[in-house]
Amino acid sequence: AGGTQRLPRLVGLQASLDMMLTGKNIKPDKAKKMGLVDQVADPFALENAAIEMAESLASGKAKKSKKAKSLLNRVLEDTPLRSVVFQKAGEMVAKKTGGHYPAPKLILEAVQAGYQSTSQGYEVEASNFGKLGMTVEAKALMSIFFGQTQLKKNRYGKPSNPVKNMAVIGAGLMGAGIAQVSASKGIRVLLKDRDAVAAAKGEDYVRKNLDDRVKKRRMTVYDRDTIMANVVPLHDQDDVWKRHMSHADLAIEAVFEDMALKHKVIKDLEQYLPEHCIVATNTSALSVAEIASASKRPENVIGMHYFSPVPQMPLLEIIRHDKTSDEVAARAVDVGLRQGKTCIVVKDVPGFYVNRCLGPYIAETLALVESGVEPERLDKMITKWGLPVGPITLADEVGLDVAKHVNHTLTAALGVRMKGGNPAIFDDMINAGMLGKKSGKGFFIQPKSKKEKKTINPEALTFVRKYAQADLKLTDEEATDRLVSRFVNEAILCVQDEIIATPTEGDIGAVFGIGFPPFIGGPFQFVDRIGSQKYNDMMLRFADKYGEQFTPCQLLQDMAKTNKKFHN
Repeated sequence: AGGTQRLPRLVGLQASLDMMLTGKNIKPDKAKKMGLVDQVADPFALENAAIEMAESLASGKAKKSKKAKSLLNRVLEDTPLRSVVFQKAGEMVAKKTGGHYPAPKLILEAVQAGYQSTSQGYEVEASNFGKLGMTVEAKALMSIFFGQTQLKKNRYGKPSNPVKNMAVIGAGLMGAGIAQVSASKGIRVLLKDRDAVAAAKGEDYVRKNLDDRVKKRRMTVYDRDTIMANVVPLHDQDDVWKRHMSHADLAIEAVFEDMALKHKVIKDLEQYLPEHCIVATNTSALSVAEIASASKRPENVIGMHYFSPVPQMPLLEIIRHDKTSDEVAARAVDVGLRQGKTCIVVKDVPGFYVNRCLGPYIAETLALVESGVEPERLDKMITKWGLPVGPITLADEVGLDVAKHVNHTLTAALGVRMKGGNPAIFDDMINAGMLGKKSGKGFFIQPKSKKEKKTINPEALTFVRKYAQADLKLTDEEATDRLVSRFVNEAILCVQDEIIATPTEGDIGAVFGIGFPPFIGGPFQFVDRIGSQKYNDMMLRFADKYGEQFTPCQLLQDMAKTNKKFHN
């Protein structure tokens, strides 16, 4: 208690607000320089340093470090300029959070009160803390925290034969990313591609990412070199890869999404892999069972669906098919946890969990655009609602060719639930060379420098007009509710159909997989907040007005009868 009062007096107003309002980490040397800590110790000498400090405190010899206020801090804190600092901080917070998080505003209130009177500052802090603890945002964030903590436990128990050596087949961005997060945790990685150039590119990608961390002083040169020593680039032009594969405990293929290619990779690999080796596929859409059909040991095959960019995205979907053994599942989850991932176990169905929910969401995006909602407006209303990127930007970033492929796959599986706008717009744009971010333009024209902003692509608008329906003059609220409800309904169906085990996994998957707003807590927390009865009624109204694709799933209808919640 008292952090909002003590910290400004310890490090100054400006630095303390930066820490409290952003939650940023402070490096040890900077913490000592700014007066936040009294002493910094090497990790290997920490125990001795702590004992010495404790002894000096007990004997009264320890000197409390006192840092004189800088001229800037005196000007900011002891003059009318202080009110300007608080005003600017409030504006910055409102812009960054979109008003979705109440804590920063109440932190500012407490700090400001403390500059009027210390006792008043402590009272305001205690009062505001109590208020925050009762907010729906706090409940949502606590739910995510406890859910993530729960998923840190391996539901299959400790594997009898943990993975020590891993092979990654395909050294592109995805494969290199998997190699990086694995090597960083002490796993030896064989990074293999077709030729020496491709393998070297993958290795360089890992090195560049680590070099960036060294430059930002988030990693030492020694740590970088230790990690790079765990990455062994291999390629088809040198048969030495065959000998290396005999030591692999896990082989992850991260090649192009083509079933014939994946079958060939598995057959080639299994000639040299030991019998205990797991074969994992990083597919985002193909059937794991069908991929496993090419294996001599299908019980050793499992899906490990990483999200891009792998080093930054925290979610990992573990996909079991009907023949995957418990030991293989245990080892796959264990690897994911060691990589620092939050793992959810998903049934082997088209789209798995996250992409399965995104399918109807993207279909509805097209429907809204074709019904008169401008692409830029749609993006703005969804980011205002709380998602990190709008659906149009998401389609561009994923790639319109990928969006088309996922749409085709899920339409065959989900039927009417994929009803929405005309997906032929994807064909037209792809044929015109507009693939999204990777080709420089899709719905938006990508900026050529960081200083520029993306702009709407006039060519894309011609295709939007080609498939336009009657302008429904939808309000922002109605359009947002339509779009979000398609994602939420599919998420609930995934629990209903036992694609995921619990609403908690559904919430975690949505928050960490696509950035579903943390202050809402995920699709299941969202329905609980509104009420299942009210949400069901809204979807029934949409179904009557816009079509059967909005029909609420049976589980939601059943829960609505008694307004039941997903979470206790």
